[in-house]
Amino acid sequence: MIVVVNDQQVDVDEQTTVAALLQSLGYPDRGVAVAMGDAVLPRSNWTTKLSGFSGPVRLEVVTAVQGG
Repeated sequence: MIVVVNDQQVDVDEQTTVAALLQSLGYPDRGVAVAMGDAVLPRSNWTTKLSGFSGPVRLEVVTAVQGG
């Protein structure tokens, strides 16, 4: 199954969860936000298999950056 993460296509197994996808792409455990469509995806939904979402899966992932 193809998932688009920050405009990059990623081929994943249908059993993959959002959390597992983020880990496989090297995102840190903390300081990360995920949006699907126009809404933030709550961390409680990160355990949902990607096949459980309707339509094409497009995620925007942002990480917090410290500095000034």
